Amino acid sequence: MGHSSWCHTRRSEAFAKGTHVGKLTTILTCVVLAVLAETSPARAQASAAQAQSGVAPLTFREALDVATVLNLELAAIRLGRAVREAELRTAGQRPNPDVAAEITKDVPHGDLSIAFPLDIGRTRSRRIAVAKEGLAMADVDEKTALVALRRNVRLAFYGLMATDQETMLAEDVLKVAERVKEVAQARFDEGATPRLDVLAADLGVARSRADLDLARSSRRAAQAELNALLNRPPGQRLVLAGDMADMPALPTLDQVTVLAASANVELLALDRDAAIEEATLGLLKAERVPMPTFSFGAALDAPGEFTVGPHAGVSLALPFFSRNQGEIAGSTARSSQIRARRESIRRVVEARVFAALERVTAQRALVEAFRATLVPTATSLQGLAEESYRLGRSSILATLEAQRSLRDVKYDYVQALLNLQSAVADLEDILGGPIL
Repeated sequence: MGHSSWCHTRRSEAFAKGTHVGKLTTILTCVVLAVLAETSPARAQASAAQAQSGVAPLTFREALDVATVLNLELAAIRLGRAVREAELRTAGQRPNPDVAAEITKDVPHGDLSIAFPLDIGRTRSRRIAVAKEGLAMADVDEKTALVALRRNVRLAFYGLMATDQETMLAEDVLKVAERVKEVAQARFDEGATPRLDVLAADLGVARSRADLDLARSSRRAAQAELNALLNRPPGQRLVLAGDMADMPALPTLDQVTVLAASANVELLALDRDAAIEEATLGLLKAERVPMPTFSFGAALDAPGEFTVGPHAGVSLALPFFSRNQGEIAGSTARSSQIRARRESIRRVVEARVFAALERVTAQRALVEAFRATLVPTATSLQGLAEESYRLGRSSILATLEAQRSLRDVKYDYVQALLNLQSAVADLEDILGGPIL
């Protein structure tokens, strides 16, 4: 016999006897059973769902692993590394020599020469340094995408799990509404209650069925969102395993502050920007050194003078007017701006870490309050109200009110669980990875 059937029988006996001790004992016993039912492992639900659908349950860790490998947006961002590697190869290229050949009626009748530019200012090595810093930015881009993907998977996974809970809740509420309707119809047939009670019960059943249809539609939409992150067809069936209250142990404020300072993706991106700007400044300074071009050749066929006349030369641009003054000033200003922005972001990250940790702690406490007290109490009160109406000791309005109260409390509980996972996602965003 399930705890609901047992509570139903015991409440009937307690109300029939009319003893306060019996009523109190029954209420407390039903509360304890409701707590045990609410805190039963979600693994049993996942096993039952697997048996019905033939689909292996998917945990959050497994979903994240699949998304890390198959997510299309992340794959596109990873291809950016190849682009930056190509830019590094381009930066390392050396200038080609120039070859010139000339035939004329003038004396000498021909000329052949070759010219080699010589990088005496080490601009090539500076270009390579800039490209290497750009290549390092590819790691930051990938980490930023992984952090965003982790957040999206967490919210989509537990959002789908929340719709599963809401669907089961809507089914339970519909069963309760149908029971109340049966009681109202039986009492009306006995002449113990007006037809208004039957109409009110019918309205409750219709409302519960509409809520169930909405919950099932919401589940299909949430499933499509998670499938998109996993690179699967939107209608592919997913069965989830785990508990919405699952979360790692929270570190201390000092620990998360240190972790955020070293791994926050905004700070890492600014560090890379600063390194790129520093390398760019070095390149601009190196470009102030003129690049000479050395040429070697020979004049050909000068009758009466020579057949082959070798010659050599050098040419370079004299930096009298343009020495990259504006570019260097702009690069220096951008470096100062990046440092100022990093200091500002560092201070914001510290505040966000504190706030996110407080929100996670508060949401976890709220979830425990729902699980330990609010949901079991509302469940028992609804059962008592239904039994009281069955025995003719209260009106159907009180029964329907208790039913709505139970539904609202359970919906609030699911929302509190979802808010907990959202708060964890916010904290992981700031930390630049999972909570240690």
